[in-house]
Amino acid sequence: MARFSALPTWWIRELGLGAFVGGERAGTSLAALKVVMAVSLLANFHSRKARNSVSDLEKLTGLSRPMVLAGVSLLEQLNVLTVDRSGHVNEYEMTVTADANWGKLPYERLMARLPDMSNRGVISLSALKIYLLMVSLRPNSSQTLSIGHEKIREQTGIQTKHVRPALDILINHTLIRLSVSDGTEAGGARVRHNVYTLLGL
Repeated sequence: MARFSALPTWWIRELGLGAFVGGERAGTSLAALKVVMAVSLLANFHSRKARNSVSDLEKLTGLSRPMVLAGVSLLEQLNVLTVDRSGHVNEYEMTVTADANWGKLPYERLMARLPDMSNRGVISLSALKIYLLMVSLRPNSSQTLSIGHEKIREQTGIQTKHVRPALDILINHTLIRLSVSDGTEAGGARVRHNVYTLLGL
């Protein structure tokens, strides 16, 4: 069975992914989402703590040192991450709340793909937001979930025109697979909907 890392997902529901805005702050928002995944991948499964250098985060995210620090700072401001800087190497801890829900991140897949994902542009930011939304919504007992473009837009705050290009980034980096399924409404009408599989789990 493939290894996975646990990602607390309370912040996705309580803060909303719309808190990670585009525009002038797109780079910082993107950096924060990459850092939150990197810390989850590096953290001890039980303690949720990761003791690692900024260089470790640079390597895993593909971000520059200033952008790693900017991402960490934003996560601290949002209380998603706490940092103990008292030692020689920083210790990062994902915060948890009474909402104990968490999602699975595919360890090997993200260790290989995360550094190669672009660190620039609203489409790359949108891709990370969609991916984390899927991680938070996917039942832990299943590799798939069904979600429409409208819900993606509502939950992430991204523009309609950015949804498809963002999905293409995730597909091209083999983080997700998209298939189309025929469903049935109460009236018997056939309704096609997208089904997404999170790869590497």
